Amino acid sequence: MLDAPEDFCRLLLFRHPELAPDDAGRAIGAGHARLGRRGERAILRWLELVQELPIDAAFASDQPQCADAASALAIAKGIECRTDPRLRDQSLGQWEGRSWEAIAREDPDRVRDFFTDFGEVAAPDGESLGQAIERVLDWWSDHRDELIGRTVAVVASGAVVTGLVAAMLGMRLSRAVCLQLPPAGLGIVDIYANGIRITAWNPDVLRAEG
Repeated sequence: MLDAPEDFCRLLLFRHPELAPDDAGRAIGAGHARLGRRGERAILRWLELVQELPIDAAFASDQPQCADAASALAIAKGIECRTDPRLRDQSLGQWEGRSWEAIAREDPDRVRDFFTDFGEVAAPDGESLGQAIERVLDWWSDHRDELIGRTVAVVASGAVVTGLVAAMLGMRLSRAVCLQLPPAGLGIVDIYANGIRITAWNPDVLRAEG
């Protein structure tokens, strides 16, 4: 059982659920994608996880793969889901919407640099993860004071979730991969005025299958 937040904000950071097969192999970036059937079922699991947990506010990227999932949580809790474009995944510029297979075949050097220097290199006409996390931190700065003492659900891409936590922990963004969550994974962090505590990370991994 988690203690109720008093002098801190508890963020429930959900990575958006699994995408439809047609979208799973594409470079989505800041674009739109559809959830697959497994992703839709994962939302039902979220509702089970938070059934006894109070949630005071819900935020999401305005991408439908995030906003639709967050709306389900918000409806279950009788609260509003607030979307914000600053919570979008990083823009992948010219790569966005194309298959990763085609991108890697046509532009192997750029793709290698993008993943080797993860967080620092941008796709052509896109933004680096570092630039994306700067706007996510701007979102947090705007809402921080109103969220103290509250439990807040946030649904975003895996890169945004892990990049935000890495930045708050003072880690290099290249190390954010160490915090990677699976699709529909959940990380719980408590944010104080002078620091951040990871309270749980992907707790659903302990659930027995069957």
